[in-house]
Amino acid sequence: MAPWAFAAVAASLCFAAHYVMLRAASGRIGDALGGFALEAAAAVGLLVLVAIGPRNEVPTTTAGVVWSILSGFMITGGVTLLFLAFRLGGPVAGTGTIALGGGVVLAALFAPVLFGESFTARRAIGVALGLAATIILATERPQ
Repeated sequence: MAPWAFAAVAASLCFAAHYVMLRAASGRIGDALGGFALEAAAAVGLLVLVAIGPRNEVPTTTAGVVWSILSGFMITGGVTLLFLAFRLGGPVAGTGTIALGGGVVLAALFAPVLFGESFTARRAIGVALGLAATIILATERPQ
């Protein structure tokens, strides 16, 4: 298994729990306030990790800080829109798949241009399968 794969699988478990808990909260709190509560809890958790976590993993640069902040703004928008989508009745499978799966598909398409990653046949097949899964789950008819 690749060195990064365990962390990626563990992250997927965290994201799965996140989507289920976010769905449980939607409709019980305003979209923006729900997003704020979620982000505030994340900030507290991250502060704890910064305080007790490993030191000097990589050097911190201004560009790293700026990109992290911009990424945080995107997460804020995404989380607030997820609260809205769930409050409007979106199912976890379809809503989560569109948000996360769609993001993965788009990132996989843009990464070769932005970061010089190779766009192989394997990546093309993965993108196609991810897109197919997103479409299949997003168009599921409620019973």
